[in-house]
Amino acid sequence: MYLAANGKIYITSGSGVQHLHEMNYPDSAGLACDVQQHAINLGYAQLRAVPNHPNYNLGRVAGSVCDTLSIGIGEQGHDFRFGISPNPTYNGSIKLVYLLPQNQPGLFEVYDITGQLVYKIELPPWSTLQFVQLPMLSNGVYTCVIKSGFERVGRKLVVMR
Repeated sequence: MYLAANGKIYITSGSGVQHLHEMNYPDSAGLACDVQQHAINLGYAQLRAVPNHPNYNLGRVAGSVCDTLSIGIGEQGHDFRFGISPNPTYNGSIKLVYLLPQNQPGLFEVYDITGQLVYKIELPPWSTLQFVQLPMLSNGVYTCVIKSGFERVGRKLVVMR
């Protein structure tokens, strides 16, 4: 099985197969997960056709027998790797690059200098990149925030028109 970037799980077998099975709602229990057998025809037989890549973004599991990520220093919050470009923006069009916590949705918010929320969009749990067209904002410095669960990170954005 493989959890893909679109939030679905794709399934193959260990021998030569021509089809992949698809689980459309992996967070739902029982029949609600909607497993579709032979959903994707590959066109020819494959051996273990689904890529098997480790997920390096899982982080540590405290107390786990496999917990090798702790170095004895107090744990810090999630590293969102949040970036905005271009900064400054001249036409309100920006590119967001970020890494949300595993399988968690996020929220992108823009605040003006008085702390008023001027823009907000939801970020899906599998995304790492968004192109955003901000509304007509006045020249100035804005605070951009990404939130997910109890974690948050902020960056400054300069708008020049």
